[in-house]
Amino acid sequence: MEGNQIMEKEDKDVERFVAEKYPGLVAELQPSGSCIVQGVMCCEGTWRRLKLYLPHHPALHGFQLYVQEHLMYKIYTSDNLKVQDDWLLEDLLANLAQILPAPEALALFKDPLPEGNIYSDILALHKPNEYLMQMDEACTRLRFSEFSDYEHHYLELEIPSLRLLDHSLPECVPLGEMLTKSAGTLEEALILFLKVLQELRPFYDHFMDIDELCHVLQPSPITTKHNSRVFPLKDRVFLKVTIGDPFACIASMALKIIGPTEEVAHLRHVLSDGLGNWDAELDMHKNLLRIFDLCFFPMPDWSNGPKQDEEENEELRCNICFVYRLDGGEVPLVSCDNARCVLKCHAACLKEWFTTLMDGKTFLEVSFGLCPFCKAKLSTSFAALLND
Repeated sequence: MEGNQIMEKEDKDVERFVAEKYPGLVAELQPSGSCIVQGVMCCEGTWRRLKLYLPHHPALHGFQLYVQEHLMYKIYTSDNLKVQDDWLLEDLLANLAQILPAPEALALFKDPLPEGNIYSDILALHKPNEYLMQMDEACTRLRFSEFSDYEHHYLELEIPSLRLLDHSLPECVPLGEMLTKSAGTLEEALILFLKVLQELRPFYDHFMDIDELCHVLQPSPITTKHNSRVFPLKDRVFLKVTIGDPFACIASMALKIIGPTEEVAHLRHVLSDGLGNWDAELDMHKNLLRIFDLCFFPMPDWSNGPKQDEEENEELRCNICFVYRLDGGEVPLVSCDNARCVLKCHAACLKEWFTTLMDGKTFLEVSFGLCPFCKAKLSTSFAALLND
């Protein structure tokens, strides 16, 4: 390996070591061979802003250390710090908290240093009792997760730009736009995210009982990003609940019934009449039970565990592809209008089946054809209900 390549490797090793060991500090190797380390570091439980200059890196000979206190910076050298002769950069940083004199014992250095970088702001937000904060190896991606009040939520930002990379909120929430308009600092971005979570609490509360007390078929698995649920209403009939605006749950709620034509027509009238008596004091789950005059929604017998039953029960599988759950999470919800027919399949599978028929037709994204079992007329308007 040539000399320049060796030096580049050593530079990257030092920069990586400092970034991984001390996330608030940034090391910069200069062309002259000197090294500058600056940022924020915890010393005896106190976060202190510092700048370390090593003119003969990796040796400490001739080093200068500046530590901020209030609006002033105090300067240290080997003359006023107990540094061992064989110490290197990693030794000095590891022992800095022990060798720094008490603040009142230091001489003031009145030439202020430039403002620190965003990594110091990250350490200022380090609150392990409230949330978990993680950074990638390149120190360009910051993730907040496991919030004390919202354990399943997370926020990922690019640093130092604060560009939104990922989050746990429903996709219909314009979080990126909100951060761009209202968050100029990392702290403001985190505060805004927590505020939005608080405002979305009713949204998640509405789905909480449905998730616990109904056999939710789609989506699977359920995440904090999903704003809809599909679950059985009765035999061969399913209810899809969608909240279009998580900040206005009831006003944006859409209810769609999926099943055989005659059953759906009757239940739509029941739903229309019941919505007029919606009780604002009750949650969504209890209101839906009242509307359909039910004590509970159908639940399966999971004596051997839900996953095992789904995979092994042939009665649950699609009669066309012989699979229960597709890669996208869809399950067989389509049944025939003929009450004596046992057809059960995925909407996508039935639509594909229709394309193989000579008399199959498609109109306005709805496919028409004959039932593969009893040859009754069918349509895949179900697909429109499930995908909108």
